[in-house]
Amino acid sequence: MFERILVATDGSKHSQRAAEAAAEMARLYGSTIIALYVVDIGKEYAPLGDLTAKSSEEMIAGIRSSLQDQGEKATRSVAEMAERSAIPAIRRIVEGYPAQDIIRIAEEEKAGLIVMGGIGASGLDRFFLGSVADKVVRSSKIPVLVVKDKKKQL
Repeated sequence: MFERILVATDGSKHSQRAAEAAAEMARLYGSTIIALYVVDIGKEYAPLGDLTAKSSEEMIAGIRSSLQDQGEKATRSVAEMAERSAIPAIRRIVEGYPAQDIIRIAEEEKAGLIVMGGIGASGLDRFFLGSVADKVVRSSKIPVLVVKDKKKQL
């Protein structure tokens, strides 16, 4: 049914749960998992303020390197989990805008399903669905499975 399942990861516990759900589906359908991390280029420029050109270039390089490292760890974690279950995995790290690039890479990789956590690493909750997940659900032509944490008691 799903030859390829794209798992959008940001390294958070929410995306780890999404990866576990994707691995279950991949086992059932004999799918390949594509672990994707999008280096959010919007985050590179957010903290700059009134810095000189040289210091801002250095800061951007440091932020970019840190985000690339996060992406390496996040996609490695998903790929290793998949491979422990004999599920083929591909790792992708791209720079861009998360919602747009999750959809773009899913289409490029011919994924039959996108799986992602409901709340990202920021921990912010946009009326119970993270803003990136919300944008992907609303814009993707590919089916999207949003994996949420267990319901919290009020």
